[in-house]
Amino acid sequence: MTFNDNKKTLDVLINNLKRDKALDSLFQIGPERGLPNIEVSHPDIYSMLNKTGITDASSHENAFPIRTRWYYFKTNWPNEHPIYLIFNDYDSSETTNGFYSKDEVLNETWGLGNSWKMFRFVKFRPYKQ
Repeated sequence: MTFNDNKKTLDVLINNLKRDKALDSLFQIGPERGLPNIEVSHPDIYSMLNKTGITDASSHENAFPIRTRWYYFKTNWPNEHPIYLIFNDYDSSETTNGFYSKDEVLNETWGLGNSWKMFRFVKFRPYKQ
């Protein structure tokens, strides 16, 4: 699976979350908590998550400078290390198509355009004093 294979479905998912405040509130559980229990209440959304390989999803609010939502997704896409997606309308630098960065522990970030970025998590960076 790749982002491009799933982009249309992920965009529909984001539009649903932005439009339906009750649905969005179900995802305000925080990262690494898995998926909310929506299999019965929102079977179409649950199907989208499964179809795109999303195993964890959460909704968050940007506190500054404007109150906008951003969304976090963990995938089960085949890779040596976990692949994550972030949708954030306010992040214009790292979500720019073609953006790329790699840190000292080999975590990588790719800008995918249209408010999307993807990152591969290898390990936490050491704390520098």
